[in-house]
Amino acid sequence: MGGRLEQTLTLVKRAKAGDDQALNLLLSNYMDRVLKMVRLRMGPSIRTRLESMDVVQDVMFRAIKAFDNFEVRNEATFLHWIRKIVQNEINNIADYQFADKRNPNKEMQPVLEEGQNKSIISNIPADSMWSPTGQLQLKDELASLETAMDQLDAEQKEIIIMREYEEFSFKEIGQFMSCTPDAARMKFARALDKLTDILNNS
Repeated sequence: MGGRLEQTLTLVKRAKAGDDQALNLLLSNYMDRVLKMVRLRMGPSIRTRLESMDVVQDVMFRAIKAFDNFEVRNEATFLHWIRKIVQNEINNIADYQFADKRNPNKEMQPVLEEGQNKSIISNIPADSMWSPTGQLQLKDELASLETAMDQLDAEQKEIIIMREYEEFSFKEIGQFMSCTPDAARMKFARALDKLTDILNNS
């Protein structure tokens, strides 16, 4: 078991027992990765209505609550599991948005209550990516990527997220997309070329 994964398991156990410091560390360790998963999957319509950091915290809390039912073999399986939670959360938000589209002023509510949000971030170091300055910096860095990713078709967007941010192998991507690993590799290369062209011409 790798050192990072072992640390993750230890932090999850402590966080489940009510250790806020452990929860802060867990969130900080994976915030960058999970935020990218969330923002790139949200799409522009959801991004304009819901704070992505609220979704990230909801995802991490759902993971912690369900951790006893998950068998961790390596960090990749942990990230794949987080991916499923992210996708379910985004689907739930999209369903909520569709159901309430006749009421555009209705706010989507995060899973966490206000007090919980405050307790989570209260002890995070000022230079952490969870700090307001860190969040703003990361969002700025993601802005051009999000705009470019939104111009890809669904398959191209999915394969880049799976490979670059969720660490799927080409064999796993091929299984997901019903193609061979070599075909998955070619799909990824074409998607990356298109994304690069969009970014270079933006």
